[in-house]
Amino acid sequence: MTGPHDGREWVLRSRPHGRPQNSDVELVASRTADLADGAVRVRNLVMSVEPYMRGRMGGESTYAEPYPIGEPLRAPTVGRVIESADSTVPVGTLVLHDYGWREYSSVPVSECRVLGDDRIDPAAYLGVLGIPGMTAWVGLDRIAQVRAGDVVFVSSAAGAVGSTAVQFAKLRGATVIASAGSPEKVELARDLGADAAFDYHGGEVGRLLRSALAEIGAGGIDVYFDNVGGEHLEAAIRVLNDHARIALCGMISIYNSATPLPGPSNLIKLVWRRARMEGFLLRDHLAARDEFEQQMSGWVRTGRIRGVHTAFDGGVAGAWDAFLGMLDGRATGKAIVPLSAGDCL
Repeated sequence: MTGPHDGREWVLRSRPHGRPQNSDVELVASRTADLADGAVRVRNLVMSVEPYMRGRMGGESTYAEPYPIGEPLRAPTVGRVIESADSTVPVGTLVLHDYGWREYSSVPVSECRVLGDDRIDPAAYLGVLGIPGMTAWVGLDRIAQVRAGDVVFVSSAAGAVGSTAVQFAKLRGATVIASAGSPEKVELARDLGADAAFDYHGGEVGRLLRSALAEIGAGGIDVYFDNVGGEHLEAAIRVLNDHARIALCGMISIYNSATPLPGPSNLIKLVWRRARMEGFLLRDHLAARDEFEQQMSGWVRTGRIRGVHTAFDGGVAGAWDAFLGMLDGRATGKAIVPLSAGDCL
């Protein structure tokens, strides 16, 4: 006999080597358990699939704990409280939590973030108002310290983080070059404000970047926001201006590599240009979350920055295909999976 809030959830069965396979996971039935004190039961509306999840599945030593074998996967998720054992979070509250990859979640209130504005699409809290948006904001504001007049290069500019980074850099008065993985994504980057953009499949990245610099009449870049690594990073280092700043956000070019890939061969340029290259993790900047949300929500409401996302069909059953599609570049902007039809999406 099933309960009123039984559902389905994805469980990790084995650690991927190279590109994840369908056999690495399993969609299983979940059963409703009694709600513990200080917890809420959430009907999940929409979840996120993100590149960092690949590392957690593989068990590599990264900034996030590996997903345990035999247990449900986790993902940033927005849902609505349907049962509460804590008076501070009543039934009907919209919350953000990390217990995704399932239709219903029992979540400690200490691990929920109450979302105060029901007028905003829940998907925005996973994208432009969530981890990707704040990552772009931290990388450009706190790490690269972008300012008016800078020439900023953003890789993977049609992705969840990159699409926000392009718009934020333009708000700061920068000139922006963008790279993306298809003509359609290049067009989106230009629509978001990029002054020059190129499809990195169209040739050697260094040559394409130099052509983009010529298009805007610039001799080099002041800021590189790196989502890709590899050839993109080497190309950016080659054209740095003096005292340039590189914010290392991610390196999606290596996530599915079964063997280590060589790094840039021109790091000496950082010395010659007195440049700074710094990696960052969002968790080190969570104290600034309220400041970020106040700024970004204002920009979203006034249309100065817009969220970009791709919604994958199929509900929870389609979440694995959505994850693989995101890794394969089939998502524009934030990759999301609507889990509950007809509520807010």
